Amino acid sequence: MFKVDLTLGGTWAFLWGMMCNRRLWFFVFGLALGACAIEVCPGAVLSIGHRGNSLYAPENTVAAFLACSNKADLVECDVRVSSDGVLVIMHDASVDRTTDGSGNVSALTLAQLKALDAGSWFSTDFIGERIPTLEETITNTLTVGIPLIEHKAGSASAYVTELQRLGVVTNVVLQSFTWSFLSAVHALEPAIELCALGSGTFTAANLTSIMATGARRIAWEQGGVNADMLNQVHQAGLELFVWTVDGPAIKTFIDMGVDGIISNDPGAVRQYQEPTTNGPVNLSDGLLTYWRMDDGLADAMATSVADSKGPNTVTLVRGDGLSHWYGVESAVFGACLQLDGLNASVGVPQSASLDIGTNALTISLWVKLTRLPSQLTTSYGAIYDSTNDSYVVYLEKSSKELRFKVTDVRGHAARPGIPESALQTNQWLHVVATYNGQAGATGGETWVYLNGQAKDAHYGNDNTTPVGLTGNVKPGQTAAMGREGATGGNYFSGMVDDVAIWTRALNAAEVVNLYQSGLTGLSLGDLTRRPTSLLLPGPIALNGSNQVEIVFQNQGTWTTFRLLCASNVAGPFLPVYGLTPTSLGRGMYRFDYTPESGSEWYFRIEGN
Repeated sequence: MFKVDLTLGGTWAFLWGMMCNRRLWFFVFGLALGACAIEVCPGAVLSIGHRGNSLYAPENTVAAFLACSNKADLVECDVRVSSDGVLVIMHDASVDRTTDGSGNVSALTLAQLKALDAGSWFSTDFIGERIPTLEETITNTLTVGIPLIEHKAGSASAYVTELQRLGVVTNVVLQSFTWSFLSAVHALEPAIELCALGSGTFTAANLTSIMATGARRIAWEQGGVNADMLNQVHQAGLELFVWTVDGPAIKTFIDMGVDGIISNDPGAVRQYQEPTTNGPVNLSDGLLTYWRMDDGLADAMATSVADSKGPNTVTLVRGDGLSHWYGVESAVFGACLQLDGLNASVGVPQSASLDIGTNALTISLWVKLTRLPSQLTTSYGAIYDSTNDSYVVYLEKSSKELRFKVTDVRGHAARPGIPESALQTNQWLHVVATYNGQAGATGGETWVYLNGQAKDAHYGNDNTTPVGLTGNVKPGQTAAMGREGATGGNYFSGMVDDVAIWTRALNAAEVVNLYQSGLTGLSLGDLTRRPTSLLLPGPIALNGSNQVEIVFQNQGTWTTFRLLCASNVAGPFLPVYGLTPTSLGRGMYRFDYTPESGSEWYFRIEGN
């Protein structure tokens, strides 16, 4: 029997919201078949798209708001007023910076504003993008996340009237630097959730003034946010958002425990967290090459390093006649190799399969360093490296980092790194690096992880951030472990184990799974030999009859299925008798179930 858990109001659901402890929203997104569901609940930091997903689309446009899909819990926008009194979306007082026009928003009619191109300044991919109205923004954003509306201009009555007209008084959050504006809104419509914006040193007087407005959320500039401020805000029963945070600083505020992070890259806010529910993990999917490094167990003088997944068996080259294989007493799993470049390296010749052939990639390995980057005697330490840098992992002395570099067919490259302060010598470290050339419409994304935690991300080509680096991985690489290819120098001294390459970017949950499983002695080989999820969850939805439609796919040999239900995630899960799923064809099935009264339900499907 195989089980798979689904949740309505929990893990697998479709746009389902409710109160969740001190969180305002408990929002869950049902995704495509086999995809992951993200749950915003206590312990998770809310991801808030700054002017939309403005790293990958022109800010404050519908394109930027829609680009927040599956990445943001809230979507922030800025509102001004046209000369004819319409609430429109624009950060600056003038249209000069983000459109092909000029002049102040307040001096232009809606028709004049709509005639402007608000996308071509960002990329030719967005030519023709228009300035949206607040109505258009809310209409398009509600399917993506909660609109976080920032007041830049206009009266409290204008905002309240528009939100009431649209029937979204309880579906948005309104924020402003002008706290008297928030007080006026609260007096007119207490149901609107409010957020007070600010910056600089936070004081007790600030807190008193904010609470008097009716706001229960504070959004503060990152330079003024510290643990003491966070404690003040939480002790008052309020939530704290921090703005505007990108890159590794995101992890700093996650660790601090803020409630939400406003970022130009809301996907990174989720990525930097360690999700425990990120969908079914199938580590065999896209796995191209896997060198277990166990060949020395049977023959201490073995020179072949077998590829247990693909055709890329590689060769241990040694110049001193010594074994360089170490067994279970030193390895993470089974055996491992000690490399020092000059006397021992592993040659990885160019091959059609190792040319990747996609614009997505992951390389994972366990490594034990004998020197930190700053202690190198040469400029680099080649862990998995080459001279043409198609995709390499190495130590760099000048930056004091362990770096990943990937280059695409256009010559675009990115180099995210792990700082030396996070590295240790003489102990096993798990390093994973990923490349996703489809992260955005105009730019790819690279990540590097250490021991299951995201450490750095680069967006697009390093020379043209955040655009570029969207092409396939550059082919023709001749690599090596321990030196830069067959003839290069910059030797690496240390141990390596369990090296694997995928033709896709692993998600954060898969990276965490690899690391945490490794701590328990389970290698990638062990994980891929285990039974995979043969019942794959699909979307859950409520139909017009308040009936729950639960879709799943049977990829195993099961012929009968049973639905179990619980009102608590911890159970007990009780069978629903007399209910059989409807076959949708091609292994797809759907349970149609009408739950009893209650606000939260959890489901489990069993196959026999």
